[in-house]
Amino acid sequence: MISELKGRMLENLTIKIGVTAACDRDYERTRRFFKEIIEKDVNEYCSKINHGVKFEFIIKNNNGTGGQALENLYELKNLGINIIIGHPWSSQCYVSMSYINENNMLLFSSSASSYQLARSDDNFLRLSPDDMAQARVIAEMLRSQGINAIIVLYIDYEWGVKLFNKLVNEFSKYGGVVEKAIPISRPWEANITNCLYEAEASAREAITRYGSKSIAVQLIGAGESALIEIVRQAKDYPTLYDLYWFGSHFAAKNKGFIEEAPEESSHLKIFSPLPTVKESPLYSMLNERYYTLFSEPLDLDMASRYDIAFIIARAILEARTTDVGKLLEVIPEVASKTFGASGWCKLDENGDREASDYEIWGYGYIDGRVDYIKYGLYDGLRGKIFWYTDNPPRLTHQTR
Repeated sequence: MISELKGRMLENLTIKIGVTAACDRDYERTRRFFKEIIEKDVNEYCSKINHGVKFEFIIKNNNGTGGQALENLYELKNLGINIIIGHPWSSQCYVSMSYINENNMLLFSSSASSYQLARSDDNFLRLSPDDMAQARVIAEMLRSQGINAIIVLYIDYEWGVKLFNKLVNEFSKYGGVVEKAIPISRPWEANITNCLYEAEASAREAITRYGSKSIAVQLIGAGESALIEIVRQAKDYPTLYDLYWFGSHFAAKNKGFIEEAPEESSHLKIFSPLPTVKESPLYSMLNERYYTLFSEPLDLDMASRYDIAFIIARAILEARTTDVGKLLEVIPEVASKTFGASGWCKLDENGDREASDYEIWGYGYIDGRVDYIKYGLYDGLRGKIFWYTDNPPRLTHQTR
């Protein structure tokens, strides 16, 4: 009798799940994606496995602010909804942490990537890799290109320092060394020239020991204008300008480099990692449907929202409860068995995506214009870089 009662606990129910969009533009595509694809697919899945359960997704707009993100959590809580897919932005998640923990709510983000959110034993999960995970990708990029020593120019604040330290640790595993670490601090204009002068002297000295093909310049920053200005002025420093440059993910597909330093960016390449989906039949099929709706390809963020919805639904059906405490126990196991539209969804000890693929982007000429070029791919499961043969990175520098 007890077994029969447990089996009926979730029969003939409609379970409401909250979803938050980051801003106005994100709200419209999120609303349509959930209502026209995700909700339909999840409920078809429930029907096929003979569960008398339906899911309804309640979409809220955070309007680009942390304050509204909190207001939406208050409203969802008042509606009896404790499970939320969101928030997309790290800043919105950060201001929500205390509330979700204190009120026994679950927040599962598709794209918030701040290292400050990497915490264990809380009610926050994410299918986004931590910002600091890119350090091992950059280290593998350098190793795979035969780089033994790097000259690092990094923005001197918490994020830049932390990524720099993480990269030093990862690069040293391959025997790589930091020849020179040069912090860049405000005011940018007064410091950039001195930083480049110091880097030029270090590059000349390093070449005598390692050879020019074993030295590279590494930029670390969160998209500050100083990084673009460094690239723009680099041509005045011939030793540095003859090396290949690498960046962090904020330098990937950054229109500022094309608009303000196109020739220099093309010359230096600036190979930079950007998290991406794992190609699969599921991704291809979902991408076709998504493209029909929005006339743009399905990205990692939206593919992850699709996967999160299924992980939550499966966890609820398996646990036969919507109790957040129980779901936090079940979701990691369900996620580890899920190879979704975004790739393998296994979570690490902090409840973050454990492994992700990264595209390697840089700059170069396409049909006479400087544009973004995809130079390679980092396979997160194998931990290896695959450079594309049709865009070999070891090209002879050409000025046009």
